[in-house]
Amino acid sequence: MKRTIFFDLDGTLIDTSDRHYKVYKDILKSCGISNTLSKQEYWNHKREGRKTVELLPENCSEDITRTFIDEWLERIEDKSYLKYDTLLQETLSVLSTLKGKAVLMLVTLRNNSENLLWELNNFGLTNYFKEILVSSPLEVKSKTPLIRGYLEKCSKADDFIIVGDSEMDISVGKEFGMLTIAVTYGIRSKVFLSKYKPDYHLDNLSETVKVLEETDNR
Repeated sequence: MKRTIFFDLDGTLIDTSDRHYKVYKDILKSCGISNTLSKQEYWNHKREGRKTVELLPENCSEDITRTFIDEWLERIEDKSYLKYDTLLQETLSVLSTLKGKAVLMLVTLRNNSENLLWELNNFGLTNYFKEILVSSPLEVKSKTPLIRGYLEKCSKADDFIIVGDSEMDISVGKEFGMLTIAVTYGIRSKVFLSKYKPDYHLDNLSETVKVLEETDNR
C-alpha cells in the first residue's frame, strides 16, 4: 500500500518562535509600548492555545490593536523576519529517511507563497516533497480544502498520515481518517494537543521513523 505523509511546516520542520516573538516586540515598540512579555512568557501562552492578539498589554487601545493586526500581516512573512526561522536539527535526516518509505507532501497556510518558496529553498527542503500545498489563512480557515483537493486525485486504498504541531493538523487528519501524529515541541504543548486525541504524541521529529516502522509491523 502506498503511503503519503502530509507534513506541516511552521513549528514542525522549522522553529518559528524567534520570528514570531520578534514581530510581536517590533510592532509594539513602533506603537510606543515597551512593557511586553518575555519570549518565554509569550511562547508559553502560545503553547497553551492563546492567540497573538490576546497577548497584547492590557493598556492597548482599540486603535493600537487594529494597528497591531495590520502590521502583523504585513511583517510576519517578510523576508527580513523569515531570516529568524531556523531549521530543526533532525529535519533533513528524517525527511531523507522517510522519502524512501513514503510520498512526502508539505501542507501549510502562508500569505506569501513566493517568500515561502524562497525560505524552503534556503533550507534545502523543496526537493523532499512531491507537492507543496499552500493557501492564505485569509482565504481558508483550515487546511481541509488543500488536502481534500489532493485526496480527490488519489487512490482510496492509499494510506495517509499527517504530522503537525497544532490542533488544525490533528483535526484535518481526523476529518479524512488519517493517522495523526502530533509533535509536542512546536506552537502547542502536549497537554493542549492531548485534547484533540492524536494517535501519537512525539517529542522529537525523528520518532516519526519509528512510528512508520511500528505501523509496518501491524
